Amino acid sequence: MLRRLVGVLVASLALLCVSGAPARAQYPTADPFYAPPADLASLPNGAVIRSRAVQLRGSRYNLPFRSHQVLYRTTDRTGAPIATVASILHPKRRAAGPPRLISYQTAYDGLSPECRPSYSLRTGRVLLQATEAITLALLLERGWTVVTADYEGPNDDWGVATTSARGVLDGVRAAERFAPAGLDGERTQVGLMGYSGGGNATAWANEEAAAYAPELRIAGSVQGGVAPDLAHLVRTFDGTLYAGVAFAGLAGISRAYPELDVDRHLNGTGQRVFKTLRQRQWSCIENFVLRWPGARIDALTREPGLMDRPEVQAVAAQQGLGRTVPTTPTMWLATTVDEMKNYGLVRAMAGRYCRAGVPQRFISTDRVEHILMFSWMQFLGADWLAERFAGKPPRSDCAKIG
Repeated sequence: MLRRLVGVLVASLALLCVSGAPARAQYPTADPFYAPPADLASLPNGAVIRSRAVQLRGSRYNLPFRSHQVLYRTTDRTGAPIATVASILHPKRRAAGPPRLISYQTAYDGLSPECRPSYSLRTGRVLLQATEAITLALLLERGWTVVTADYEGPNDDWGVATTSARGVLDGVRAAERFAPAGLDGERTQVGLMGYSGGGNATAWANEEAAAYAPELRIAGSVQGGVAPDLAHLVRTFDGTLYAGVAFAGLAGISRAYPELDVDRHLNGTGQRVFKTLRQRQWSCIENFVLRWPGARIDALTREPGLMDRPEVQAVAAQQGLGRTVPTTPTMWLATTVDEMKNYGLVRAMAGRYCRAGVPQRFISTDRVEHILMFSWMQFLGADWLAERFAGKPPRSDCAKIG
């Protein structure tokens, strides 16, 4: 245990290290690596289009891993083929036994290429480094391979369930097919993990896996800080300190659903807000989360009640959980004092999975809020996945969930 903690600490400090200049990386829109091939539509989902060895921020400090990136084929929420990028981190000391793969979804929560993990892991984006480095280090120190995808796709469709789910699952397929990763193809045991925005992407993938990627051997899913209902989240943050999250969520959804034509409902103030959100320097969650404290959606629109419009409600419902029930044992992490005020929704969703016969581990607290709950996932989630990989029967909290 002591050796593991020391290893995690060393790797985390190196990933967090801000000395020296950030790694050089072309911006995705100018980087030919991200460009889809002409024959994209003819490729199967998860196909590796091209790959490259990369230096992640901190890797020059002799961290115990090496890294590649792959451009792979997936599909968006309409079924159209798209190409996005996944970063694959290989431990230099692999755990004994068959190789394991963790699909780790970062909470990159953004509206532009600036926020994608494939770019920010190379350049040292502050929030990503500060909140995710310890988890990545912990997973690598256990000797597991990690894949983390730009699951929002090339259009950065934040909050779009189907695009994100498929981006995650096809990222797993790509990692399994990428020979330098040294995995066992479809025989590889996989764990899903993510928190907050990454928790939602994990939960969406968990629900869609059985139908979309039935060949994957997903041993368990760890998902924390999840928002099961998009409309509830937007209404909760509207007019609060975190109003910028509600505005950005609308901007992300409207991009993926142009038929909503949200822009035509915006007044001058709303047009300026959406223009700001689409600018590179304001497009990631650390930029917009506190940008418009106390502002309301009604102040951005020509007429009140945008969220009450039937077409908006229908689209919002498509981004919620519960459209299907996963077949994978699931660990939830939730706090009753989450700023999203959705503890009851999360517990109810876990209960729904229970009634379908799927084992649920439900970790809850009233002692920490949303951000601090993340630290619980880093260790509890990794230990729980290790048990799943070892074939231990999952403990279920369904009796207490109700």
